[in-house]
Amino acid sequence: MRASAVNAKTPPDAALKRLTRQIDEAFEEVARLSGLNLPPTNFYQEFLTKVMGGIESTAGVVWIRTPQGFLQLQTQINLDKVGLDTTRGARQHHNELLRFAFQSNKHLMLEPTQQVPVGEGQQVENKTQYLILLAPILIDDNKAVGILEIFQEVAWDTRIHPTYLNYAIQMAGYASQYVRQTTNRQAATQEQVWAQLEAFSRSIHSSLNPTEVAYQIANDGRRLIGCDRVSIAVRHGNKPKVEAVSGADVVEKAGQHIRAMRKLFEAVIDWGEKLVYRGTKDESLPPQVLEALDNHLAESNAKLLVLAPLRDERENPKTKDPNSKDPQKKPRSAILMECYDPPADVEPMISRLDVVANHAASALYNAAEMKRIPLRYMWLPLAKLQDGLGGKARFWVWFTMIAMIAFIASMILIPYPLKLDAKGQLVPVERVYVYPPHVGRIDAFKVNPGDNIPPDTALVSMFDAELGKELQELSGRIQSANKKIFALEYQFKEFNLDRVKQKELEKDKLIEIASRDAFIAQLEAKKTIYNCEAGRFGYFTLKAPMFPPNRAQTGSPLWTVLSADYRENLTYKTVQPTDPVLRLGNKRGAWEIELKIPQKHIGQVRKAFGPNPDPEAKLDVDLLVTSVPTHTYRGWLYMKHIGGEAIPNRTDQNESEPVVVAYVRVNEPEMPPEYKIPEELLVTGVEVHAKVRCGDHAMGYSLFYGLWEFLYRNVVFFF
Repeated sequence: MRASAVNAKTPPDAALKRLTRQIDEAFEEVARLSGLNLPPTNFYQEFLTKVMGGIESTAGVVWIRTPQGFLQLQTQINLDKVGLDTTRGARQHHNELLRFAFQSNKHLMLEPTQQVPVGEGQQVENKTQYLILLAPILIDDNKAVGILEIFQEVAWDTRIHPTYLNYAIQMAGYASQYVRQTTNRQAATQEQVWAQLEAFSRSIHSSLNPTEVAYQIANDGRRLIGCDRVSIAVRHGNKPKVEAVSGADVVEKAGQHIRAMRKLFEAVIDWGEKLVYRGTKDESLPPQVLEALDNHLAESNAKLLVLAPLRDERENPKTKDPNSKDPQKKPRSAILMECYDPPADVEPMISRLDVVANHAASALYNAAEMKRIPLRYMWLPLAKLQDGLGGKARFWVWFTMIAMIAFIASMILIPYPLKLDAKGQLVPVERVYVYPPHVGRIDAFKVNPGDNIPPDTALVSMFDAELGKELQELSGRIQSANKKIFALEYQFKEFNLDRVKQKELEKDKLIEIASRDAFIAQLEAKKTIYNCEAGRFGYFTLKAPMFPPNRAQTGSPLWTVLSADYRENLTYKTVQPTDPVLRLGNKRGAWEIELKIPQKHIGQVRKAFGPNPDPEAKLDVDLLVTSVPTHTYRGWLYMKHIGGEAIPNRTDQNESEPVVVAYVRVNEPEMPPEYKIPEELLVTGVEVHAKVRCGDHAMGYSLFYGLWEFLYRNVVFFF
């Protein structure tokens, strides 16, 4: 319409037919839309789009009345294109025109530069270049709840303008239909809310446990209020405690968010007034409230926050002693409402919060008062029992006797595992110390701590002058023997000797060859034994040992360098064949714990295996790895893996206490997965705390084994 038919002097029939078809389609779509249950924002945006599309309008606006009786822009399309802010006086005349149409409930149509009287001697003018169509949105009592405004280009024939106005009026009627249906739904919802409120009141008064009441208020109250989260705090003593947060099964009291929330509760309860935050802070708030609000918003990012102290009538501050230093009693509890995407009008939500708060105040007060009663879960049945026994004195006599008998009986009759403490460290089952084959000075290390190396890998380069001298002497003797052999062969070939002389030379040659071969064998033996380096007399190599040929191992086994500080301690130092240089272990194989059992416990450990134990018998051992002190693992202590002698051991107090070394197998194939130590924790030398399970004994003996041992050794044995 705007492109082809607007500038024509007479409207083409095709354009009229298209306009009629578009209007009919728009009526059908808007009629369907008005019957849907959509939020006002979504409805008016889609409504205005379809209204403008029906007559190809330039711009459109939907104005809605606020609870205070003013017009507020609900939605608009292309309002900036009509020139209200670029034409002098256009905005003022437009506002007066809207006010007049709204107050008079009249539909208006103003052509460009057309004026309309709005009062005595007052007129407003359409200062835009567009045809303005105004149609009030009315409800049943002909009360305007909004205005539909359309900016339309002037048509080729002004006789079509009334059609535009009728179109706007009918579209406003569809909007009125939507408002009526929405109002009816709200009325029905209001009845539902009252029913929910009644059920809410019954549920929160059905318990006297503060936590249960708080969770009931938080979860049910959030649905009644229609916010994102509700939190409840109850003051026990001087400090409030966050009892419940809607949607959370457990309140993480150590969490940063909960701690900031508790500080905000504490500040507002001390203040005693309601805190309302609508996206901007009120600088007139007390400093402690402002600080707590900032800390909480840093964790919450709520756009609407209301924290209301809950004061029951029974804690009225007027009943407080006026001469007291604190004449106003602090509220017993408080409720916090948060909304991350609040609606444009938040007053209904705050009103619903006040209703929920009024019901919650008495419920939380009753629950908090009940919690203050000492032993509240015991005193009622105990009171009945006391009456049945004939008085308070008899009750306490019988109670004391029964408690002592029950305690003694449980200590004697109830079996409990005896667990004996020990300490150890993680080590691979396959581990070995590497010793030098010959005395010598360590020249250089060829591996680093933690390297995975195959067997027969060069580990250390060493030097010994005496060994070098021996090798040089053997080499010199070999060369001397070769020279003699060469000289004898030369005499045999060059000189014409008789047969006797030839036999003598042949005999001497065989002697020299035998001597040379002996020297060569000695030299090669020393090179092989000491892994001597070729061409460097005195230098030899310390290599990684080979794995046993009969071991059951999948894949190619590798040694791991377990030693850590060998470079600083051993480089350029002379070591003997009895001095260990490096410690290697197969970290890919089986692991065990080198356990040091105190001598005072070894008797109980061996006794747990029985009188004639099988070497394959085993005891369960509870393990606590120092690197993960929050999880317990399990190992097996075999009888055959317990040492036969006690050796001195330094304790943490630097006292020598003999211990028996035993080896606990871990991560056995038959063990359940939850008992196995994870591979990432298998680090050589990590300290492990162990408790050896030595069978079931009487609970008193198992729990107080150390005390019984001390008394027997120092008291019973003394006499």
